[in-house]
Parts: sequence; C-alpha cells; structure tokens
Amino acid sequence: MGGDKSLFVGIDGGGTKTRALAVSREGVFCGSALVGASNPNSVGAETALANLRRALFEAAGSPKEGRAVFAAGFFGISGVNDSAAARYLREKIADFREVRLDKFSVENDTRSLCAATFGMESGVVLIAGTGSKCYGRTRDGREWETGGYDFHVSDEASAFDLSRRALTAAVRAADGRGAPTVLKDLLFKELQIVETGQISQRLHQDSLKNPGKPMSKDEIAALAHFVGDAYLAGDLVAKQILESAMDDLVKMVTTVIEKLGIPASSARLGITGGVILNEPCGGIFRAKAKAAVPGIEIVVPAFPPVFGAAIRALALGGVEITSDVAENLKRTFPKF
Repeated sequence: MGGDKSLFVGIDGGGTKTRALAVSREGVFCGSALVGASNPNSVGAETALANLRRALFEAAGSPKEGRAVFAAGFFGISGVNDSAAARYLREKIADFREVRLDKFSVENDTRSLCAATFGMESGVVLIAGTGSKCYGRTRDGREWETGGYDFHVSDEASAFDLSRRALTAAVRAADGRGAPTVLKDLLFKELQIVETGQISQRLHQDSLKNPGKPMSKDEIAALAHFVGDAYLAGDLVAKQILESAMDDLVKMVTTVIEKLGIPASSARLGITGGVILNEPCGGIFRAKAKAAVPGIEIVVPAFPPVFGAAIRALALGGVEITSDVAENLKRTFPKF
C-alpha cells in the first residue's frame, strides 16, 4: 500500500448513529459513511459491530476488490467507559472479515471531541446534554476525565439530573417538606397527574409515550427545560437547582485542569450539549467557570467528533498534524 494512497479512518459511534470519515495522509477527504448506532449499551454488541463494519466499508468507497484497507483508525465510541469494553470491541474489530486496519484504537468519544476542538494540543472538553462528562488531554498525551459514570451514579447537571432534581423539588413542595415552587404545577401538568402519589406510577409503570411501560431516561431528561422556564420566571427553587448543577459542572472541569497541571492562564475548554449550550444554563456556567479559573478560554467546537477521530487516526498512524494537514481537513470536510 503506497504512502500516497494510504487511508486513515475516524469513527464517531453514538447511540443513534455512527459517522465515519476517511482521509489521506495529507488530511484530504476521501470517503464517509453515516450508518446506524454503534454504542453497544444502546443497541447491543452484535448490532454495534455490524454497523461499525458497514461504516468502514462505506468510508473506503465499498472497494470492488472486497477489502477495506486502512493505515490507521480511531474509534471514538460512546458507552465505551472502561478498558474491558474497549478491549472487547478491539478484539471483535480485529476479526472483521475483509477489513484491514494496520493500527487502530477504541476509546470513549470524548477523545474525538477533544481532538476536534484542539487537535493534538492541550485542552479540556465538557459535555452536558442528556448525560454529562468532562475529559482533558495534554500535548504530551496525559489524560484525565470526570463524571459520566451512568445516570444512576454520576451524570451531574445533565438533562436527566436536572429533571430528577426538579421532580424531587416538586414532590417536596407538594407534601410540605420543601419550599413552594412553580415546578410542581409545571411538572404535574406535563405528567398529567393531580396527586403526588401518582408520580411513582407515571415514572415506573405508565409512560405517556409508551403506556404500560416505565418512562425512559430520555423521556425524563426531556423535562429539564421546565427548570429553565421556572428560573426565568424568577422561581427561587429553580435558581437553586441550576446554581448547584452548574457548580457541579465547574467542579468536573477544575478537577481535570488540576489533575493535568494545566495553568489557569492557559486553560482552554470546549463545551457542547443541549444543557450547557442553551440559556440560562450556559450563562450561569460561563460566569462560574471564569470565576473559578481566571483566564479560561471557553469555545464551542467548530467541527463534530468524527473530525477529531480522523485527527486521532492520522496521529496514530504517525502523521504529524501540521497546519497544512489541519487546513486540508477543514477545507475538505463533508456535510453528513
């Protein structure tokens, strides 16, 4: 395989879809794919692997000779949160028939997001959407991450977490243990309940979208916007919820910065996710983050994680990410 013909592939695998981006050694776009989910926790390992294999073939241009060949690949997969999960997928991908990856790595998708935002330079990224997670990497390859250990344990300030806090505040207001809050009326109306005791049945037995079944994580997370609505209406309980949640996000970020020894004056943070990109959460978070880390630069990634996955694939394959390579990636990056 001649050097000028080498392909490098970046994979961004999520719970609803998988994107693949194939590029040349110079960073020029060569092929792409958009297929189904590859988060093994969402669709199961068999479906996830089938979609990953399909993505590789499509990104390689569905070669007539029947083999998809890459010099290197980087798989940034949501749901891959531990070494055992990564090792399992690596072993299965290595066994793909008619696919050759001379080098490849399987890691969590936060790695791709960080590379999409800062290339191979130092930086920290924070996701706060349905779930939450913070990850940072230094130029010399040191890494640290906080949060994202499942919504039952640690998805602080995610949409699910905001909804959970709001529901708690609503029932506490209803039974007299908590301060009055408009969240009670907003949430009871949305859930179509009139008595506090009905909330358990709605959550665990009778979803409005899927009667006879529990409310899903996404259904519960969808209630988060009521906290923002209540906050903007001047509700003090909602204000307390958002202030506390944004403090949790700031703690995630400052811990990563401290663990990696990044000077506050040169700290850079990329943010993404429906919670943190929208108001009022975005404004509250930015103010708290800048107070905690004076001089921090906060940006919104200009490119999606698959862009960063391609960068990581090139770097894994021994390609130096020069300004020319980065510019080629930006110039030829396709719209999915």
